Amino acid sequence: MAFLPPPTDHSASKKITTFIGDICEVDMKWEMAFEGVDCVFHCAAYINFQYPPNVTELERVNVDGTRNIVNLCVKHRVPRLIFTSTSSVTLVPYMGSTIAVILNQTEGKARVPDDESEFLIPGYTASKLRAEKIVLEANGTPLRDSNEILRTVALRPTVMYGECDERFFPLLMKIGARFGRQIPRIAGSGGKQQLTYVGNAAWAHICAKRSLGDAFARQKISGLPIFVTDDTPIEDTVRFCQRVSKSLPKEAKLRPSWWSLPGFLTYFLAWLLEFLIVCVLKPFFGVTLPFPPRGLVAYSSSIMMYCRLRASIHLDYEPPFNEAQSIQNSAVWYEKYRREMISGQKWAVK
Repeated sequence: MAFLPPPTDHSASKKITTFIGDICEVDMKWEMAFEGVDCVFHCAAYINFQYPPNVTELERVNVDGTRNIVNLCVKHRVPRLIFTSTSSVTLVPYMGSTIAVILNQTEGKARVPDDESEFLIPGYTASKLRAEKIVLEANGTPLRDSNEILRTVALRPTVMYGECDERFFPLLMKIGARFGRQIPRIAGSGGKQQLTYVGNAAWAHICAKRSLGDAFARQKISGLPIFVTDDTPIEDTVRFCQRVSKSLPKEAKLRPSWWSLPGFLTYFLAWLLEFLIVCVLKPFFGVTLPFPPRGLVAYSSSIMMYCRLRASIHLDYEPPFNEAQSIQNSAVWYEKYRREMISGQKWAVK
């Protein structure tokens, strides 16, 4: 689950030691990774949006695994822990509706639910919120046999795109391939979703590490969540995919479908499908879906725009990659992925 090398070619000027292990089971072989270090980035997670949710595995990895990471940081006197959360923990209905509306909100204004059943996307987001709470509540915990304390922060990037993405854009590429390079518009004219280039999100983690190591800056951010965004234009996800695909070969270019389904109709049909899955298909035939139908419609219809003021001021975070660089880097990766997928080197996205 953790300490795996990235699935892409890269070079490094410093020696990298790799430990492979399962964060759900503390093992001396990979526990050594905590010895003598002054900062831990906890990015490991079970990223799964299956419907119905695999609650047991989500709890085991995302919640219990996170608790193990916190305990090991305390045990091995690691003073800084940076947790990769997600902005999806704020994806709750707007005034009782079936969509979320987040307009340039800061961490203090964007609401997280008191009841996990409020989430528009069940399962994964609830497990990440519980994990986030574990990390933030651990802030200030005395380290074992030390006068120091553990300082923590939770970064909340939006949906990310770019190198090593094998879920978001590749899935839409496969959908487009089935519909003549068109992506069906299932939520009317669609909402507006904020996306973040993975290189900028990674840089935010480095900025968080530096700030937690600064005596003044860490007083401002310890124990807090922080939104991570960049300058990627905020638009309908389908339009974004169309823009990225402009740099791809003709056979890979995507565009929105000329037709669209009204959001209320799609949501009703999604509800019927979920009812069928829960009451008949899952119990008797073991059928599950890769994404909750109502959650997919809700996300496509939602307006999500986050304010990164806290990151800018207290992390001194400024996206190093501009829009053009982010799109170009991503297009190179997606074309590579597409070619490997065609040649059979890539497995199907589940």
